[in-house]
Amino acid sequence: IILICKYNIMGIKLQDIIQRKKVEFSQLEGKIIAIDAPNIIMGLFNFSYKNKIYSYEKMMTDRTQRAISHLYGILFRTNFYYSKKIFPIFCFDGRISELKRVVTKDQLNDFRFISKWYRDALKSGDRNLARYYATSKEFLWPNILLESRQLLSALGVPWLDSPASAESQCAHLVKKNIAHYSNSQDFDSLLFGCPNVIQNLSKSLRRKVQNKWTYEKIVPLSINLKQNLKRLNLDIFQLVDLAILIGTDYFPGIKGIGPKTALRLLEEHHNLENIIFKEKEKYDFTALDSELIRDIRKIFLLPEVSNSYGELRWDRPNKSKILELMCEDHNLNKERVKNNINKVINNYHRCLIFFKSDQGHSTLIQKTLDAII
Repeated sequence: IILICKYNIMGIKLQDIIQRKKVEFSQLEGKIIAIDAPNIIMGLFNFSYKNKIYSYEKMMTDRTQRAISHLYGILFRTNFYYSKKIFPIFCFDGRISELKRVVTKDQLNDFRFISKWYRDALKSGDRNLARYYATSKEFLWPNILLESRQLLSALGVPWLDSPASAESQCAHLVKKNIAHYSNSQDFDSLLFGCPNVIQNLSKSLRRKVQNKWTYEKIVPLSINLKQNLKRLNLDIFQLVDLAILIGTDYFPGIKGIGPKTALRLLEEHHNLENIIFKEKEKYDFTALDSELIRDIRKIFLLPEVSNSYGELRWDRPNKSKILELMCEDHNLNKERVKNNINKVINNYHRCLIFFKSDQGHSTLIQKTLDAII
């Protein structure tokens, strides 16, 4: 089954030209999947509920107004992965490119603005405004990532800090045959040369429609980079040039050029420099100089990644540490958390046994499996 995706997501807008194939969960059994942690955690963090009295969305918080949806979300997702006999590796962003900050204005990755406003409000004595900033998603985001790492460690799930982007690190793990897929809703993984990407990896098989209280059905979908490049008659260098033309997190794109137009231009002129030279009367390329082109190409084609994996271990979840973070620190329902920890532990052991019986893993992973079983 071939599907062309048609919904809006962050990152490069390749949805009109990239083909994806439906995947059954049974096909993912015994697979190691590199998870784009900020991408997934952002979705968990943005989970909200509709107030019964007032018509607005409210972030899930504990009694001290700290966010908790990421904690429950990671606990539930870990159980989901193990129940499907999937071993996850979470990858986190390192240094955020200044180009990305300028284009995306992503304050969740750079909370300097909101923290300054918070300090200014405190200095002026406006406690209500200070409280408003202190409970905003932008202000909470760094602590969300910190607690996510802490919970993953308590769950025994391996995670890595990339020197740059999480997506480039995920792609690197797949290219090195450590992971089978990268899991991200973005298409940027393809620009980093990721051979196989999985999307819509969700237990509920539904997704909330943005800005609406309705849901749409989804199915797990896989993208094979080699097959798509062959179908589009492109190489990876041309795919990056196409991305620059239509817009990425590092450049907003050229007005009037969408994916199909960019494909046609690359077919005619082969690379970005030729397109700029031949089509400069029709399109405005003034914002796209040679230095910027070089910098963006370098981000995707020569990404900064870590080769220091240590031992990628999936250890038995540590119940006491999980309870300490979720119940003692956040005062969450202890019985509910305990019940879900037990589910994770049971599915972890089933997953471990399944992986041990499947010998088709890289040497690094197989050594780890031999050590922890």
